Amino acid sequence: TTMSTSHNMLEAITGPNMNYILEELEEIFPPITFNPEDSMEQIMYRSGQRSVVEWIVHRMEEVRSDAL
Repeated sequence: TTMSTSHNMLEAITGPNMNYILEELEEIFPPITFNPEDSMEQIMYRSGQRSVVEWIVHRMEEVRSDAL
């Protein structure tokens, strides 16, 4: 009999997978297209969220290139 392991169960044992987390962040906070109806507050808030995702992507790329 084969035992299947769910992603959540595996994460509880091994810790979160950074690639999976990054995929989730990219889905939740995709690159933004603004329109004239957006307020300055909305633009700044959403841009801030996205800048965090972009920083993580950049940092992961640095770590990968340093490992080579």
